[in-house]
Amino acid sequence: MPDHRQVGRALRGLVALIETILLAGGRGERMGGVDKASVLLDGRRLIDHLLDALPGPVIVVSPHDLPLPPGVRRVSEDPPFGGPVAGIAAAVPHVRSDLVAVLSVDAPDSPALLPVLIDALATPGADVALVRAADGWVQPLCAVWRREALVAALNALESTRDVAAKKLLAAASVVEVPGAGLDTDYDTLADLARRGNVEDTTP
Repeated sequence: MPDHRQVGRALRGLVALIETILLAGGRGERMGGVDKASVLLDGRRLIDHLLDALPGPVIVVSPHDLPLPPGVRRVSEDPPFGGPVAGIAAAVPHVRSDLVAVLSVDAPDSPALLPVLIDALATPGADVALVRAADGWVQPLCAVWRREALVAALNALESTRDVAAKKLLAAASVVEVPGAGLDTDYDTLADLARRGNVEDTTP
């Protein structure tokens, strides 16, 4: 698996191109109700693995009391725990770049896919480039959007609360890339333990 700090240095050339919405605000029910972002993976918080690897501005979506580095904005949908689409909708007004990545904190290796996703988005007419995992599942939370298209997709929904992320794709022109395992999201602490050493620091 990639060293996230090395990935971050390699992606710094994208800093002027892209911002990232990093979804970190779920209830963590499948992880036993813990704040997923604060779980330690190999001695570092899961969210720090991603922040170290991401270029450009990052907007973290979380209602939790989550200490973040200077310059990283935190927002939350209101009321909280409205699902990923509600979180994306809360973050989008703060995005200034033409390209916006949408990633989930429980997929620590996903930043390494940003270059191939950005390349795929150069396909004429494409609104969003996203990953199709090896098991055939589309990963709407491992994607790069054109900002205007993401705003249009959100506006096309009757509601953003408790809506499946795949609903955003209904009116979008989608390009897919293979994830090659880097898109893997770890739903439980046991799953994450197969990725590295895990420690739950939730009081």
